[in-house]
Amino acid sequence: MLLDPQRFSFIPPLEAGFETIRAECAALGRDAYIEWPDRGAYQGTWLGFPLFFHTYPKGLDALFDPNQARCPATTRLLRSIPRVVSAGFSWMEPGCHILPHTDLKPANLLRTHLPLTVPDGALMRVGEDRHTWEEGRCIVFDGAIEHETGNLGNAPRIVLLVDAFLDDEEFDYLRSTGTANRARDQAPLEGT
Repeated sequence: MLLDPQRFSFIPPLEAGFETIRAECAALGRDAYIEWPDRGAYQGTWLGFPLFFHTYPKGLDALFDPNQARCPATTRLLRSIPRVVSAGFSWMEPGCHILPHTDLKPANLLRTHLPLTVPDGALMRVGEDRHTWEEGRCIVFDGAIEHETGNLGNAPRIVLLVDAFLDDEEFDYLRSTGTANRARDQAPLEGT
């Protein structure tokens, strides 16, 4: 289940900055990315370009300053949004499958994807619902619900991952949806 992005104050500045963010991301090129550190979490090729993370594997923080220097406008924008605590680019090659999982996180921390490049065949499942991304339009979901992604297309799928803490009103909305910290057994994405 995706959440209504209009209910979260951090979404409008992300979407307003889409063109700037996408331009800086495109200027990086594939070689700027690293293999996602948790190799047991996916099949295929999943790459990341971390800007800053709330929690992270040992050693990843060494990339933060140089990566931020390569994306100064994106970093400034993200740092200007209250409660944003993690951000980085996620690159999935064709054939990549991020396996079903739930995120261990505080109940008031949500994951957002700002899609930058989305080929046909890129899919996401949150709970029982399947979704595709629309470039420039954020999707917000509770990572405590089982989710997975797959790129069945013929080009990379690139999104900006953003984690933000919720204010009281936003957290009340999350609780009202019945999704807060609910993990469910779900069928995996077909074809992955």
